[in-house]
Amino acid sequence: MSGHVIDAFFTVTDEKEGLRIGYAVQGGRIARWDWTGKRMYDVDAVPLAQRWPQLPETFRQGFDAALTTQADNPWSWVFRGPQCLMLNPLDGSVAQVGTIAARFPGLPAAFAQGIDAALPAPGVGAGVNEVYFFSGSQCVRYDLRVPAPVEVKSVSEVWTGLAAKAPEFAHGLGAATVDPGTGKCYLFRSGDYTEGTLADTTIRENAAAVGNAAWPGLLPAFTRGHVIIWAGGRPVALDLETGESEQMPTGVLAGAPVTSPDGRYLYLTYQDEFSCYDMATAQVRWHTTRVTDGRRAVFSRDGDRMYFVSKSTRKLTVVDPAGPDLVATIDLHDYDLTNDGEADALGDDGPATRSTPPDEAHEDGQPVGEFLPGWEEAPPVALSPDGAMAYVGFHTRRMDNDIYRILEVDLEQRQVLQTFHLPDAGAPLDVAIDPGGRIAHVAQERGTCAIDLNTGAIAWQDVLPPCRAMKLTPDGGELWCLPAADRGGVLVAAPDSHTVLRRIPVGPGGGLGTGVDLEFNHFGTYAFVLLGSYVAVVDVAARRTTVNHYVSFPYLGPRFAYTTY
Repeated sequence: MSGHVIDAFFTVTDEKEGLRIGYAVQGGRIARWDWTGKRMYDVDAVPLAQRWPQLPETFRQGFDAALTTQADNPWSWVFRGPQCLMLNPLDGSVAQVGTIAARFPGLPAAFAQGIDAALPAPGVGAGVNEVYFFSGSQCVRYDLRVPAPVEVKSVSEVWTGLAAKAPEFAHGLGAATVDPGTGKCYLFRSGDYTEGTLADTTIRENAAAVGNAAWPGLLPAFTRGHVIIWAGGRPVALDLETGESEQMPTGVLAGAPVTSPDGRYLYLTYQDEFSCYDMATAQVRWHTTRVTDGRRAVFSRDGDRMYFVSKSTRKLTVVDPAGPDLVATIDLHDYDLTNDGEADALGDDGPATRSTPPDEAHEDGQPVGEFLPGWEEAPPVALSPDGAMAYVGFHTRRMDNDIYRILEVDLEQRQVLQTFHLPDAGAPLDVAIDPGGRIAHVAQERGTCAIDLNTGAIAWQDVLPPCRAMKLTPDGGELWCLPAADRGGVLVAAPDSHTVLRRIPVGPGGGLGTGVDLEFNHFGTYAFVLLGSYVAVVDVAARRTTVNHYVSFPYLGPRFAYTTY
């Protein structure tokens, strides 16, 4: 480890998309920063080898420094020990692999053995061909055209104001980068950063910690993060770095926790209470009773909308989580059962025209919430890849017959478009939509199936055993399932056939274990399985459990959520 929170940070301009993208590297992982939005593109970091498979093995372990010049953009120089290469981060191409000494002749010996940080030099015309290299307390201005050094000075001599604003930085940097849209440059050392302007090489801001106020999400992207579990009536955070668990000071009770797509906000529900907790500031963002419960919620990709089936109203509820504001409630009906325009409603035993209040609705003398096994929280909801459709698990009874469906809801028109018949295998417990939006994978109480959403036909049925949870890896390449039977481990299946590829033991001591809930981190490098009093961490590529963390609180709930914060 270098001792710096950021080892390398370089910025390219994507001319095609009109984006300024920063690439922050720590160890062997990379996460992207959006200079326009001042936020992370990537919620968590991905291995360098996964982002850029063409990198030589040495560079997959990490970068010492990197920079992009205006003349070469998006091609960027990358340095590792005495070696260097050119990388196009937009398509992963690699070129000019060699040594620093050969590619940049005339550099002092210390620089030829390794560069700590690098920046393009300011200017137009000839100036765009010059760069700054940093090594220890020294800074070289280098002309790429000649090629040869222009001058060698101390870092504090080149950067006016550095000695006053950030004196420790004069001894050496961990990384440096520039925002090409504003011309501001940023120097990093240890856990701090300072800010200046590249045009006059002047540092204008005092050194400050690289925190969530100035760099929201940057540091969390490189941590293992936390899983949040309902335990004994309160949310508990399990630190995946240390394995320690502690009760969160949210001040509210929690049901099934869910997190926003960027992991920053944690949403907690209990009866008619609904709270949002900011993981970055450790403060309650809002608390309300105006919006009905949001258990088993899913989010639009940008996090601007939250969707869930309300336990009290039985409607698909659409919420703006910033407010929170109720955007819409959408009636859920099975139109395949229509007679003269009537339809059965979710959890009801008659046509939609029936006006029985939800809290008085009964089926066979039991409240609806108790009648639906596996739906103590709410039916499952999944979104299409483009976010235009929602697919909702549906279970009702008509004429003493149980009806199982998946409802396709148009979120723009706010109505059910069509219904998909499910086998007579119990209520749908989980739904996963493939990246192409063509197949819905469904886990039911007594079976599993896949539905072709274009034709409505059952593509596969009961190839997999009954599962309580079913999720696609973030890249859609594998289907991971938790068998309903005890000691089933994790099943890894092919999404195009449901054929089991691997069974992964997740129990403590190497046993198969009985999983209750399953989550992936955002790039799918790790999976987390809740089982009993433990959380198993599974390396997805290796398909093996790396550690089992014991949660030192009783009464763990049936669901949990992952966050990088």
